[in-house]
Amino acid sequence: TDLAEHQQLLNEELLHITKDYDQFKQRINEQKQNPQNDALIKQIDQWERNSIEKIQEKAQNWREIVLKYSPTAINDIEMKLDDLSEQIKQIQKENDFNETKLNYLRNQLMTITEEFNNPPNISIEQDSRSFINEISFILSKKPKWDEWKQNAITVAGGNKQGQELNQLSGPMGIFIDKNKNLFIADYDNHRIVEWKYNAKEGQITAGGHGRGDRMDQLDHPTDVIVDQQNHSIIIADWGNRRVIQWLNQDQQILIDNIYCMGLA
Repeated sequence: TDLAEHQQLLNEELLHITKDYDQFKQRINEQKQNPQNDALIKQIDQWERNSIEKIQEKAQNWREIVLKYSPTAINDIEMKLDDLSEQIKQIQKENDFNETKLNYLRNQLMTITEEFNNPPNISIEQDSRSFINEISFILSKKPKWDEWKQNAITVAGGNKQGQELNQLSGPMGIFIDKNKNLFIADYDNHRIVEWKYNAKEGQITAGGHGRGDRMDQLDHPTDVIVDQQNHSIIIADWGNRRVIQWLNQDQQILIDNIYCMGLA
């Protein structure tokens, strides 16, 4: 019955994987049909919207400043025009003018017109410094696998399949601590094994009491992480459908009734 239950769990997990695969494959097909849905395109679109909003906000601020200043500038222009008008009327009344006076009037009118078109007390200058956050693309180069040395060393196990301390059986998840020690989810041995750096064999840090659902047992653990602050071990106890914490041989279930294959 245990074997049948285990096979049923494997079948259910395979169904989950197949479902996730189908959903991801559908996303790929949708992406090919509509490239505009690409995540990078969406980021560019969002950057464009943010930039436009900043430009519009800045432009509106300057419009308000110009509108506030404009009545004062126009009043000043009108006063100068009124003064020029009086001078023209006076010359016409006296009927005494020559080219010098006409040039003077023409220059005055041109000066007032220039002030109207380009107010001397306010102007627009473009700053070369951008207030919009620029974006850029970083294309990572493909790794040159041929630069890696074509050999490897065994750091744990390597003594055929078994349950001795120098053996593993179906190892799955691993965790490497700051001292380069390995913590291995020894799946078919229902235990977590720690291999010290350069050690010839490991030591059992959790489980190791056969397959079972007691607090001191594991059932096909798939992953392990170590909290290096309190030296506790957190385990994805897949067969028991739980995430369990081991701290100084004391156990505590963190999450129950869950298919957990990995931890992060």
